[in-house]
Amino acid sequence: MGLCLAFGAALLLPAPGIWLNQLGLLPWLVALIFLMNGLQTSLQQLRPEPGFGRTLLSGALISLLLSPLLGWLVYAFGGLDDSLRLGLLVMSMVPPTLSSCVVLTRITGGKASWSLFMTLGLNFLGIATIPFMLSLLVGGELALSPWPMLVTLLKIVLLPFIAGLLLRQWRPALGGLSWLGQVSTLSVIVTSWVTLSASGQALYQLSAGALLELSVWSLLLHVTLVLLCVLSGRLLRLALAERRALMFTASQKTMPVAVSVLVGLGSNSGAAVVSCILFHFLQMLFDSLLASRIKRRQKRSAALEEAT
Repeated sequence: MGLCLAFGAALLLPAPGIWLNQLGLLPWLVALIFLMNGLQTSLQQLRPEPGFGRTLLSGALISLLLSPLLGWLVYAFGGLDDSLRLGLLVMSMVPPTLSSCVVLTRITGGKASWSLFMTLGLNFLGIATIPFMLSLLVGGELALSPWPMLVTLLKIVLLPFIAGLLLRQWRPALGGLSWLGQVSTLSVIVTSWVTLSASGQALYQLSAGALLELSVWSLLLHVTLVLLCVLSGRLLRLALAERRALMFTASQKTMPVAVSVLVGLGSNSGAAVVSCILFHFLQMLFDSLLASRIKRRQKRSAALEEAT
């Protein structure tokens, strides 16, 4: 709902968002998001078990290599508007969400500790791989050098996250503050509003047909990643709980990192953030329905066991 409000405010009241963008607020908002995420992460939970390494490697191949290649195929042959296809390509390159994949893993009986550790590992790796994958796949079209973007991601993603981890170690009580998640969520919404406001002209040019086409490609990309994770889990002969951790983690994409990449691209981003918002909404809808279905099956199986 917040992202829908951000989209509506950017269309109806873009002036404040444009002014905040001109003040250079976007990098600070992204940094605040990852500072809050660092404060909410407990280092005591990060204890990988035997067999986790191959799962992490599989997740990295799917999330940071195969996913960008699939995104590039859509970018090159999907027929989308330039800004929309750029946003979808960037979204395909970013690592997993920092919280929702862990929550979905937990409520479906998956190994939440593996999901958390995989999330952090892929996010750290993603900061290094995104600039080079983007430069490799579309660098010629955007005249993009990976090094400035790598520095930007280090400054507004990695360093604030590490600062949050250290603050939690220094003041453990900070991690228990209930409003931290709300600050992070509000920052994502405000970031989307400011970015969309700065791209107002491009937004007005988007048609319903273009958005529908984008929705189809976004959902198809996410479902393909889910299926790749399922296949990988079976090939690795992982336990059911471990397969669910891989499926819900390596298939998801984090919107704040995608927005930070678009911030690094500057004037080239256009209305690309629309792709990020739509992809994020569709993946959360699909995964929530999938988790609900898994949960119902678990309850039916438990009821049958009790009856017998």
